[in-house]
Amino acid sequence: MKTKVFKFILPLLVIVMAVSFAFATNSTSDNQIAHYFDPLFGWQSVVIGDECGPVGENACEFMGKQLYSQPTTESIALRKD
Repeated sequence: MKTKVFKFILPLLVIVMAVSFAFATNSTSDNQIAHYFDPLFGWQSVVIGDECGPVGENACEFMGKQLYSQPTTESIALRKD
């Protein structure tokens, strides 16, 4: 009798806990996708933090290459303060 109860209750408890933990987590950082042009590989994407945006004094760069909001040089060049 005990094993039947444990075989049913234990997996159910684990599933309920997994679902509750999935909803309990909260992401605090807003990551965004930026794009840069590599002469060998073309347009590449990279995840950046929220420090880069459309305004600022300094250019946002990844490995020495200017970051853009879209994979084209006509898009907004990302900058930071």
